[in-house]
Amino acid sequence: MASEPLGIEWVQSHKDVATALSFLDLPKELRDTVYQYAFQVPGALFIYCTDPYSWRPTLKGKIVKYKNKGPMEPQHVSGVIPIGLLRTCRQIHSEAAEVLYGRNVFQLYMTNLNYSETYRYLVRQVSFTMDANRDIFHHDLEVMGYWWRRRYWPSILDKSTSLLVRFPNLDTLTFPIKSDHVVRGVTWRPAFLAAHQKSKEHRIALAARWLAINCPIEDNRLRQILHLEIVPSTSLLKEDFEGSKFTMEEDAEWDGSELAEAFDEMKKFLLRQA
Repeated sequence: MASEPLGIEWVQSHKDVATALSFLDLPKELRDTVYQYAFQVPGALFIYCTDPYSWRPTLKGKIVKYKNKGPMEPQHVSGVIPIGLLRTCRQIHSEAAEVLYGRNVFQLYMTNLNYSETYRYLVRQVSFTMDANRDIFHHDLEVMGYWWRRRYWPSILDKSTSLLVRFPNLDTLTFPIKSDHVVRGVTWRPAFLAAHQKSKEHRIALAARWLAINCPIEDNRLRQILHLEIVPSTSLLKEDFEGSKFTMEEDAEWDGSELAEAFDEMKKFLLRQA
């Protein structure tokens, strides 16, 4: 069961001059619109630490591109998000924090950083980046499957358990797979999705069956929130070839999204069997 937020509560603020008009005189719906415009960013909030092993590490944040949304280059949070608005009063702080922490995707790469007790219960969406064992990129299904079961999937379950402890109210927990195994700009395709002469629907059905066998999820909470996806190659994009005499040797149907669809189909199957 999801935990209630700790350390932050809604407290009504009072004006110094009762007859003066203020931002808090606006209806809550309009205030929420302002908060969404000010604090919900395109892309994701990348949280990092320059010295994670220090006695009291300081977390920093940048706004980065995520799923084709957001800035081309990372931007400092302070240059985009009006942090000062959060310090206006306790009522605005509590209302705005729900948008800042609850509506944005937080991109993380470590589970053991000291996230604030005050706000981590508000976080709803996390994308966690971790190194994948190079053998899961093997073209041979037997080799790939062995390392997937032996190393990659256990690591996902281990990281997921730690992240749920720190962010118990998550709605989505996504693990993107980024591969450097790129040929002519074509995004890597897992061996269990490399079914030739099959339609996209058939490939997804076969992959969902493979995942159901090789990705056991005993925790019902994880079944609901966990997602896998492939990060498409950005080294050479199909659009980069438009207007030139060169073409990409690429399967027009393959864009990397089939893993996410197959994983979701697999979870639906497991939930029905639970």
